[in-house]
Amino acid sequence: MPASVPAASAGVTTHWYADALDAPPDSQAAAHPSRTRAWAAAWQLQSTEIVLAHRHLHLDDTTERQTVSFHLTPADGSPYWTSQETDAGITPVWPGPVLWGGSPHAEYGGAGTASPAIARTTIAEGLRLADELGACALVFPGLDPHQADLLTATPFGARPALDLATDIAFTRPLGTSLDQWWQDIPGRHRRDIRRQWRRGTEAGLTLTALTGRNLHQTLPAFADLANTTADRHGTRLYGLDMLQHLAAVPGTVLLAAQDMNGNLAGGLYGWVHESCLYLWSSGIDYAHPAARYTYTWLMNDSARWAIKHGVRTIDAGRWNCKAKRRLGYQPTVLRTVIHLTDSAHPTTAAALNGLSLRLGVQAAPYLDPKHNPW
Repeated sequence: MPASVPAASAGVTTHWYADALDAPPDSQAAAHPSRTRAWAAAWQLQSTEIVLAHRHLHLDDTTERQTVSFHLTPADGSPYWTSQETDAGITPVWPGPVLWGGSPHAEYGGAGTASPAIARTTIAEGLRLADELGACALVFPGLDPHQADLLTATPFGARPALDLATDIAFTRPLGTSLDQWWQDIPGRHRRDIRRQWRRGTEAGLTLTALTGRNLHQTLPAFADLANTTADRHGTRLYGLDMLQHLAAVPGTVLLAAQDMNGNLAGGLYGWVHESCLYLWSSGIDYAHPAARYTYTWLMNDSARWAIKHGVRTIDAGRWNCKAKRRLGYQPTVLRTVIHLTDSAHPTTAAALNGLSLRLGVQAAPYLDPKHNPW
């Protein structure tokens, strides 16, 4: 074990679990679907992201209790991270296996930041596990600035942790009526967006919220559409196994756009959690006659469905910035904290900074640098 691994904080008790469901409950409810125990349990089973090993660390500082799920992947084992490299136009950055605190596929992270003492212990124990498993880096994606600050407060030897912007999430409040939804779309885009929604409705599209058995029956068809959509951006992201296992997360719903013949023209896969609808993946049948309107129709009809069911906020997921800004969504920059281990190549830090800079250039037109700096 490297001598530079930081010491855990006094007063924090820890226990490792082989199965996420065996860990005691957290002291606070999960802030996002990807922070739930059900998500961590589902991630143990899927194979689209190549998980070589997983461990679950429960931490207790007598006031806060939290479980962090660590997953080891090969250097190229995470499709979502690969998509970031592809979007940035750079070669793969990792020289070896990576230990993730969560997964890049989860929009939000933050487990292990319930308190400064828990954050310090999370880093210490995570680095010990990274060393044991031969990882080149310990990585925490999907963080807000406060979480990133907590996870960079403890240095690792002479090499400081990297705190890099890598993502943008998009959210907007729903209001209480569809009229208010339309009103909050930027005026210069509102007419065209309403026209596309109307064209989709005139083409016979209807929205069906699929859950349970109906969802599982439709997932194979949706997985094909989701990957066709992802392929257009250069990276295959989703596996049927991933979608099937994540269906166990409470609040899972597939908002399916079906035509008059019952065919699946497109869909949005996500969760209703704490009065927020999280849209995580989308799939469009680009060969369908209504394909030109399907995405915009789905994004607006899902808002209509959400308002009807008492949802207060929609989180539209990451990137696809132009379309989401047209719909009135506001961006939030997400950060990734990286602790490189002694096995990391000297150029890895430079490559990671380059990744962030290139993604930042793409994000810049959609951000207000005063209120949401990259």
